[in-house]
Amino acid sequence: MSAPGVANVISALPAYSARELVLALHALRGASGQADYAAQVVAALARLMRAQQGWWLAELEAGWLLRAEVQDEAGSSDPAPDPLRGDFSADLLALAQRARTQGFASLPQRSAQGSTQWLVAVRPERSPADLWLLCLPDRERPHLNELVLRAQLVADLPTPGEVPQAAAADTADSPLTTWAPLLDAVLFAQRHDGFEPATLALVNALASTLGAQQVALGWRAEAGTALRLVALSHRDKLDRYAHAVVLTEGALDEALDQDEGVRLPAIVASTGTELAEVDTAAPPALPAHRLLQQSLGDVGLASLPLTSGQSAPRAALLMVFDGEPLPADQLARLRLALRVALPWLESLHWRERPLALRANDELRRRARLWLGPQHLGLKLGSGLAAIALLIALFVDWDYRVGASAQLATDSTRILSAQFDGRVEEALVSAGQNVKEGELLAQLDVHDLQNQVADARAEVQRYTAEADKARAGGALAEAEVGNARTAQAQARLARTQELVELAANRAPFDGVIVEGEKRELQGAPVRKGDKLYRIARVEKLYATLQVPERDAAQLQAGAQGELSLMTRPDEKIPLRVLAVIPVAQIKGQEGNQFMVRAELLSPPADWWKPGMSGNARIEAGPHRVIWVLTHRLIDQLRLWLWW
Repeated sequence: MSAPGVANVISALPAYSARELVLALHALRGASGQADYAAQVVAALARLMRAQQGWWLAELEAGWLLRAEVQDEAGSSDPAPDPLRGDFSADLLALAQRARTQGFASLPQRSAQGSTQWLVAVRPERSPADLWLLCLPDRERPHLNELVLRAQLVADLPTPGEVPQAAAADTADSPLTTWAPLLDAVLFAQRHDGFEPATLALVNALASTLGAQQVALGWRAEAGTALRLVALSHRDKLDRYAHAVVLTEGALDEALDQDEGVRLPAIVASTGTELAEVDTAAPPALPAHRLLQQSLGDVGLASLPLTSGQSAPRAALLMVFDGEPLPADQLARLRLALRVALPWLESLHWRERPLALRANDELRRRARLWLGPQHLGLKLGSGLAAIALLIALFVDWDYRVGASAQLATDSTRILSAQFDGRVEEALVSAGQNVKEGELLAQLDVHDLQNQVADARAEVQRYTAEADKARAGGALAEAEVGNARTAQAQARLARTQELVELAANRAPFDGVIVEGEKRELQGAPVRKGDKLYRIARVEKLYATLQVPERDAAQLQAGAQGELSLMTRPDEKIPLRVLAVIPVAQIKGQEGNQFMVRAELLSPPADWWKPGMSGNARIEAGPHRVIWVLTHRLIDQLRLWLWW
């Protein structure tokens, strides 16, 4: 559902001041029955808040009713999306709920052209189901609170079609039936450029406007300091030691702790009875206000804490009336009007303070900002970062050089084939522990055994020939027979030795580090071919491969630890014996330097030569910042060197 809007009505309005617009809006109170009343209100409200577009919406059971819609012709090139579109309904309901709870709400959104806009919702006081919705450009975001405050000054306008009623009898003579007197008082004070004349003009104007016997303004130079009386109506000079001034300052300081202000009805001095019932909203214990009231006699008191935002109250206003003080609703209106003037007074006070005090105030403000409860996560993170930086700059850390490592031993023996042949049987593989004398591999000896038989037959034959020649007296032939017998015996001995060497046995207790049973079984071999490599477990040491960038950090005698891949949870202590001063190229890993280190713990049964792992070598203490950044800095030095 929708109602006709007023096209470009914002641009059609004259460029009134904010005060004139507020007065014009209040003048519309009697025109709520006119057909274009809602459009006039939204148009003036949009001009007051410097908005590009404005809507007056009413929530019904069937949806939202559009009472009026206006837009600025100058801002129509980048219009806001329609708030009644289907995909915005959830955001609109949430915005309306927040506005009804706290009086106003805001929501950023993107326009069709991608620029940021702010939707501001204001709750009309006399129509709870209605909503004023204004679209402001992003440039107005710093002034959002001030602009919302302007809208709240006219939030009590009647609903369209509401019949105007006469003012209630109890408020007919009230000085705050309209906003005009309050605005005049604030504007009158703003004509002065100094803090003291401005505050004096403000209290005098308020005293005249409110019909008060006296108005006092208390000011606190900074949070945590004592409040002081800075202006008292109808008095140019203050005697700070006067009894009345001391009591007034006490009441003003007490007012700072009362969020909603204080109202004390007048008291008859002779009887001590009140002329009217005590306001139930007033706190039960107000000793400073009571003392001031008793000293002044038959008067009513009203006081307000003044603040310009979410910070603690900076000032307090005290009013003394001959009769009853202002009603609570009018005190709230007064407080809202003075909220506009307070930032201006703060700027005057700040500007007039001495430079040393201004610097002190700024330091205190920043200290409260950093030490206060706001942005706790950011402050905690900053504090931890500062602590980490201090640790990095001033704390030493043991720097450790990483290297790949491998167990090695110099007590190794290579078992090789003693003749050409074939491996008849291979019994062990790499990694197996063996005992001294244990058979590791057997070569085929069938040919050798045949040669042994042939050699034995030749020995017998040559021996028989020699004996026969000697018996026949053929001494020469006997000597030849003896020589041939000796030759056959030598060949027999050599062949028998080869038969014995065909059985390759472990020369000592150790572990097989090279040689695989499945590869040797039945394989042909030539004399000198390696069958197995066996190593002793005793006297193991570690060989480390250290990257070139860290080699200069290592010295002989440096301590460290070795962690083998077999059992990474066990740390084996070691000590550097020597750094081999010749680099070795290790493919993509770059140059590596060989380091030899001895193992400082007794050898374990599970240690095997050739086991690999990682080692960490102590390179001495360095600053933490150096440990974290030295590699990057060294690399930058190489890149930026010329």
